[in-house]
Amino acid sequence: MKTDWTNEKEKKVFWKYRFLLTFRVIRVIVALLFLYGIYMMFLSIGYHKTNLDNKHEYLMNLAMDWTQAGNYGDFEPHSTGEITPFFSQKLSFPLYKTIGKEEKLIGNVHVTKRVITSFSTKEIEYVNPADSKAFHFYLPEDPRTGKSLKLSDSDDVWNSLEKVHEGTVANFAFSTTRYFEPKELLQLLAKYDVDVLWMPLYAGELKDIKDVGYSQAGGSYLSVETLGLSKARYTEDYLSYSELLIDKDKIEENEKLMLSNMEMLLQNESKTYVEHLLGLRYLQERHDYLEKNGFKVYGAVITGPVKEILKLKELDVIQGVQLGEFDYWNWVE
Repeated sequence: MKTDWTNEKEKKVFWKYRFLLTFRVIRVIVALLFLYGIYMMFLSIGYHKTNLDNKHEYLMNLAMDWTQAGNYGDFEPHSTGEITPFFSQKLSFPLYKTIGKEEKLIGNVHVTKRVITSFSTKEIEYVNPADSKAFHFYLPEDPRTGKSLKLSDSDDVWNSLEKVHEGTVANFAFSTTRYFEPKELLQLLAKYDVDVLWMPLYAGELKDIKDVGYSQAGGSYLSVETLGLSKARYTEDYLSYSELLIDKDKIEENEKLMLSNMEMLLQNESKTYVEHLLGLRYLQERHDYLEKNGFKVYGAVITGPVKEILKLKELDVIQGVQLGEFDYWNWVE
């Protein structure tokens, strides 16, 4: 029996196979999405179970403490970090500065650690562009020649402090005309009602570390890329941690903890990770210099009442003074 093939029958067959094909494609997509969801669930669980998120955030905060001249991150155990399907680790945490006795949010740090660490990125997103301005510190002598360097300070900073109302607090930075042991500088500042937040360390720059970054203007000043002594963080499991603020009676413990944290990084992390992502260049050389020669500082970042900071003008060992940000009175005697 012969069946006539019509356009109507052709359309029915076409739509039937189109429907079946669409259904199969949708079924494949749903299956792939299901498998992807299972894959990401196990990947995320494994990521958090291995504690890589907390570890990465803790190490990033250490680096910020040492390099940000008084600014610091906020490490919260049980991190909200995440891992991507291609094993990139992403995390963000807030960045603060202290003015008086209060913390001020100045930005957020965004980090992406990729499988190939050299392609990793770190970015600081500031709330106010003015907060990106960093303090600078100047060596008291040229390490290459031993020649003393003396800055000619203007009175602008001191005049500004004199004009500000006494019910105000500020942060402030200065360099020194010679090297100090940290405890020695803290004892010098002890008679002033201020808090010390950070101190630039001399760790062999331009002497043992020849090619470190630096800036210089004739024989008037010399500034080098350096690390600083800050509050100390320490942890055993990255699930909890403790802090030790800068204090003249405990500063030796602070120094030991900094060396210990340096050793932990050098022993357990790749050089690319330490230098490229954490931004801790020449960490091995700096650790070795500090371990052999001890800690020497040549300035500080401090905070306190403006009239108390103004009293530092009487110290003939400070130079390169810089004024940071003001805030309303929040000081506790």
